[in-house]
Amino acid sequence: MEIRETCGGIRLSQHGVVISEVRLRPGPTHSVFDVLAGLIAILRPQVRVGILGFAAGGMLAPLRSLGCDVRVEAVDLDSASHDVFQKHCSEWAGDVCWEQADAVTWLSGRRRRYPVLIDDLSVPTDGDVFKPDVSWDVIPTLMRRRLGASGVVIFNCLPGPDGRIPPVFAERLALFGPVLVILLDDFENRVVVAGPGTPSARWVGKELRAALRRLGSLQSDRLWVRSGIQAAGIADG
Repeated sequence: MEIRETCGGIRLSQHGVVISEVRLRPGPTHSVFDVLAGLIAILRPQVRVGILGFAAGGMLAPLRSLGCDVRVEAVDLDSASHDVFQKHCSEWAGDVCWEQADAVTWLSGRRRRYPVLIDDLSVPTDGDVFKPDVSWDVIPTLMRRRLGASGVVIFNCLPGPDGRIPPVFAERLALFGPVLVILLDDFENRVVVAGPGTPSARWVGKELRAALRRLGSLQSDRLWVRSGIQAAGIADG
């Protein structure tokens, strides 16, 4: 993990890929973390949100800047990244409960249901950073079991080493109900939103852009919202 200071924050990278943008106070990161935080804010989850792959909490600065004070329950294997978060963000980050554990083990042990669950997992592989294999099959299955009746799941997706997203992910997504995909001009990430509580693409596009403008994020006019599994770059079976 490479950790270096930026203007107003700290950047964590692996193999040149940004894992987390940590701000020293609430505000925009001008990255995909703004989009993830913006989605949480417009979905307005009650009580809690679950985050798999917390790293150094890159979502927290934009989330709190948007006025969303929901409790964050997070898991990650890397305690060093969490130490960075604790050192620089704990005074303003609000209600955050972090556990050091494997995401599969953590999800399997949950008894409560969540209105919003986010998979932001990644692993370094062969000089690059990809989603772990469990994010395409096992994690969606477990997230569905822990999702509330009108809940929403959010996946921060990256193509695999072959440049593709495995077809099994489409099979798992189809079980959630409605699916939206957010495409970003500046990043190869595809943010996938699914679940019984998923709003329309038109509503998400309008509300998300408005939230990002309030935040002052450069991503406000650099994203596109599409409906359907095909927009994620995978076949639906």
